[in-house]
Amino acid sequence: MMDFDLNDELQPHVRAVQSGERSSFRAIVERMLPVLRAYVAARTLPGMEVDDIVQRTFIEAYKSIGQYRLGTDFRAWLITIARYQSMMEATRLRRQADYHSRFIPVAVARMAERRLMDEEGEDGRLPYLRECLAKIKRSARELIRHRYEEDLSMKEIAGKLNRTAGAVRKELCLIRQQLHACVERKLAAEESAVGGGD
Repeated sequence: MMDFDLNDELQPHVRAVQSGERSSFRAIVERMLPVLRAYVAARTLPGMEVDDIVQRTFIEAYKSIGQYRLGTDFRAWLITIARYQSMMEATRLRRQADYHSRFIPVAVARMAERRLMDEEGEDGRLPYLRECLAKIKRSARELIRHRYEEDLSMKEIAGKLNRTAGAVRKELCLIRQQLHACVERKLAAEESAVGGGD
């Protein structure tokens, strides 16, 4: 439903921006920022940065404001852009989580194999992964063990821990991201130390 007072208030600023007065966009941002933040915050997934999505929404709105039809519901137009930006961010996070879900399980499996064979791996990431695993909370290590060493399903782990499968999946995703970031930091520090010694 259109908020006529808000829409009427915004129309002169929108018209001015469409006519080339860039400074008028500031008034739109000031008026719509709380509205947009509330909308995005209520609909984002964990791990999504509300302020980043809101900022990208305003940038996209500014770039495409020529496509907005004066007199129509500007709030709805802006929220449509915010919804699209939120979907793009969710897709990006899902891809990132997919990457983590591929790297960490394979690395953990390699560690288990090498432990059995009692040999140190040539992959420089594995010692760092071992260090990073030692630094995370015990409950997080247990979760990793249930999933990748015992090969339990999300449902089985959830039953063991008296939690929902969704909560387990979400925590595993966060743990994988944490481990990946830790390994990357250690690799970067090593490269920096090696590079500094040249």
